[in-house]
Amino acid sequence: MKTARCFSAFIAAAALAGALAAQSNPAPQPARIQLRFGGLARRAAEVSHVMLDGPMLQLGIRMLSARERDARARRVLAQLQGVYVKSFRFAGKGQYSAHDLAPIRRQLRAPGWAHILSVHSRRDRKNVDIYVMSTAKGVAGMAIIAAYPRELRVVNLVGPIDPAELSRLGGHFGIPHVHAAKKFGAVGRAAVKAGRRQP
Repeated sequence: MKTARCFSAFIAAAALAGALAAQSNPAPQPARIQLRFGGLARRAAEVSHVMLDGPMLQLGIRMLSARERDARARRVLAQLQGVYVKSFRFAGKGQYSAHDLAPIRRQLRAPGWAHILSVHSRRDRKNVDIYVMSTAKGVAGMAIIAAYPRELRVVNLVGPIDPAELSRLGGHFGIPHVHAAKKFGAVGRAAVKAGRRQP
């Protein structure tokens, strides 16, 4: 009987918490973009979607190992409000085009966003574009478009992040490795200053 009462109390508390969460108005996130690609998923052999924010992001951070590499990533992730990744793997080449990325790039042309780096590798046939969202308070987030012959990956990081620290997140939660991160630290900071000067 006591166990039943405890269980009922737990259910009631959970319902109340859910109701309060539904009524709350979260602060707007200017760096959040919608990872929508129309019918691209129907052409992909595999689709994966990572959506970590709030308690789920904190849980993901706690699941990282104690290794130094993961510890560095944990310090960067702890500053973020959200990590969103959409990945498509294809059975063959030529299964997607620039048209499929148009909805994403259109959002990244909004005020505050700046395209700070492109990495193109002819050997690996890899193209990576990195964008930073800046506000009067500093960096508000980043977006990464990583295009490979048989894979397309788009990452949206919401929250303050130093562009030079992006390399610390590579390999975690589907975030691709970007080895040129150190090179665009100064570029990223210049983009942030330009964003602060925007009306």
